[in-house]
Amino acid sequence: MHLRQVATNYTIDSIDSKKSRLLVVDDDPTQLRFYLHGLSKEYHCQFARSGNEAISFARRIPQPDLIILDVVMPDLGGFEICRLLKTDELTSHIPVIFASGVDDIDSKVQGFALGCVDYITKPVLIPEMKARISTHLKLKRQGYLLESLAYTDPLTQVANRRKYNETLQREWSRSIRYAQPISMLLIDIDFFKQFNDFYGHNVGDDCLIKIAHNLHSLSRRPGDLFARIGGEEFVLILCDCDAMGAEAKARDLIQTVSHLNIANQGAPNHDRVTISVGVATSSPKAEDEPLALFQAADGALFEAKNSGRNKYSRANLEY
Repeated sequence: MHLRQVATNYTIDSIDSKKSRLLVVDDDPTQLRFYLHGLSKEYHCQFARSGNEAISFARRIPQPDLIILDVVMPDLGGFEICRLLKTDELTSHIPVIFASGVDDIDSKVQGFALGCVDYITKPVLIPEMKARISTHLKLKRQGYLLESLAYTDPLTQVANRRKYNETLQREWSRSIRYAQPISMLLIDIDFFKQFNDFYGHNVGDDCLIKIAHNLHSLSRRPGDLFARIGGEEFVLILCDCDAMGAEAKARDLIQTVSHLNIANQGAPNHDRVTISVGVATSSPKAEDEPLALFQAADGALFEAKNSGRNKYSRANLEY
């Protein structure tokens, strides 16, 4: 059986969700078999024999947790592969370990300068490789924990305004690069001040948490983001989503909150908690700014609230 067949069968049939995912990149079939037998019991391993294949695998969901990369490759060299991975927003977070027969100090310095986390010279010893992989995966998890604390709203445990700002900038740039639409849904809880005045702030916090949890469950695609950006204001960024899809999502959001059936005796026109949603969609060009999308969604939200609440309104953008 060819190595590619072995690796493919393992990838499909033997996935353990608790195992970390490794992408091993080497053009030598013997070396790849060595990695397969040495690492596959503890890690979910995927194999690539060329640079282009490695980059393609690294961008796929679910992405690898760590990449083991040879320096000398037939199409793209390992250093160029690492550079491309580290300059791509989709793959820049994946730690890279070089495992190479190239043993001079200049190559090692170049590898670290490009962003690798480690450089091991061949012949590779599996116990040492496992120890290094374990260390870098642990460091990665600790980094994610710190990032999570920095980007999470402490009350609702959804993304915060800082995460929203960074995600919007990134996805706006991606939409320009790939000529894809991007949509924003701005969400406001109707008569929430009256809710707090009637029930008290502790109950108000419970209401925010419940609504945030349920609305967050509707942002299922990688790249989409649900965040809390104000007291009772939330936002949903939908990547590669046109106006029709955004309106359908707005209806889902409103229906989801309605089904929660949370009483709001403080509201003048409704006896249940509802939301209003402003929807805006853009296919941006290089000269456009993401602030325009937010302003359009904010204007649509204002219209939805002024026309009775518990509904959505869509902005009409020129681009």
